[in-house]
Amino acid sequence: MKQAFPPSFADGCSSMIVDGHFIAWAIAIALVCAWAASCTGTIPAAVQLPQSDEVVFTIQNPEPWSGKEGEPRPNWHGWGAETFTITPEVSVWIADTGASPARLLHVTFDGDILREISLVDLVVFPYDLAASQEGLWVLDIGSDPAKVIHLRTDGSLMSSVDIPREIMEYEGEVVNNGAFNLLMGEKNELYLGTLNGFYELLDASGGLVARSLENLSYYGHAYEVGHYNQMTGTIPALVDGVPLDTPPGFVVGPEAFLGFNSDGSFALAVYVQVEEYPSDYLVTYYSPSGEQLGSARQWPQMFYRDFNHHLAFGPGGAVYQLVSDLDHSVSLVRLGFFADLPARNAPPVIQPTPLTALPASSEGATAEELARNALLAFFTDLSAGRYENAVRYFGGTVDGYLRERMTGETVAEYWQHLCEYLWCLPVAEITEVEQPFADEYIFYTVFVQGDGTRLEIGACCGGDPAATPPVWQFAYGVRLIEGEWKVMRAPLFTP
Repeated sequence: MKQAFPPSFADGCSSMIVDGHFIAWAIAIALVCAWAASCTGTIPAAVQLPQSDEVVFTIQNPEPWSGKEGEPRPNWHGWGAETFTITPEVSVWIADTGASPARLLHVTFDGDILREISLVDLVVFPYDLAASQEGLWVLDIGSDPAKVIHLRTDGSLMSSVDIPREIMEYEGEVVNNGAFNLLMGEKNELYLGTLNGFYELLDASGGLVARSLENLSYYGHAYEVGHYNQMTGTIPALVDGVPLDTPPGFVVGPEAFLGFNSDGSFALAVYVQVEEYPSDYLVTYYSPSGEQLGSARQWPQMFYRDFNHHLAFGPGGAVYQLVSDLDHSVSLVRLGFFADLPARNAPPVIQPTPLTALPASSEGATAEELARNALLAFFTDLSAGRYENAVRYFGGTVDGYLRERMTGETVAEYWQHLCEYLWCLPVAEITEVEQPFADEYIFYTVFVQGDGTRLEIGACCGGDPAATPPVWQFAYGVRLIEGEWKVMRAPLFTP
């Protein structure tokens, strides 16, 4: 039962004013205060959840991205950051991993960047952050061995601790991202989420303990993620050993707990699997008894980071999301919670912009027009399966990772095979032309896919898409060889 007290009690026992008329009342209140403190150490206040989303600040990055192959990425601040955290003093640290080299950004809630700290010779790859009163903890999974690094707010090094190898091992092998989440304990311990569960890495004094935890313990409650249930196809979240009663379709990830309040309430990151649209990413709030207090819908964005690194728990129990937008701006959003979450709107259908048609070859054409039309003819014939015609316009070589033409194989058969691996698409647009030599032109070329959208190629082979934004203007040289214009570059290849 919830007990009502006078305002002076809610303000704290020490605030009572006692005079001759209120001695009895003061004694009664003092006894209640002493009892509450002896039971809990503090008087928990119920968390007040915000009722609507609020954009706290936006970092504008107006420098455009041309989409040209080979151009350096602009110096955008925070766009596609791997992780961020909110400090007890209510400022923001962002691990700006899209920039090269990686850096830390310390930002006020007004959006002012207090400082940029280069991580050269300090941190190889900042995978997660946790802020304390004393400074900033950085999880570096790029170093060997992986470590946690304690920095002062000016970026100077306080301490560095290697993560024991066994914490990040799976079947005897070290997994590079086998440690992925940092959490501050109730008494300033440092917890580390790993593929082998949670560990208390450092105790409250900063000493290395690397102690395996059965669960996360905060304010007298135990929180944990259970094992996969083959019958239900779900992973349960448990509080004090009791599974939460989650709605159908809710998926709880292995690192779903975002933060905990002194009243035992907590925020949980989940997503809902639906057939009509992509998964619906949510944050749900619960009381320690399992009562759902409200739900928030995460904002759609380009980068949903692993292990909920795009979400952070702040003072007062607020949950924040760092959103990277298409215009390369970065917003910090405080999520609002609803008892009944409004229905999600259908995602907008992107209508591709009509692509510029190019004129055909004509009598009296200039050298540039002849070179351009050789490029057009090569890709038009390839995309239409007219391989013998296409080869007449090709003067380059095929990369070594594709096989050479076999004995007895016709030109058409060979290029048909190549186009199973290469982007043999028609040209949609030529955005720019350069002439490095009298007999050669460079055409920046845009290709169109079967659905009418332009071909874009992003980061390769697990690379960070924020560090290497997609390109769609590809440089194609066309050279005059023995009186005929020839394309010197094969169709594009992506692994």
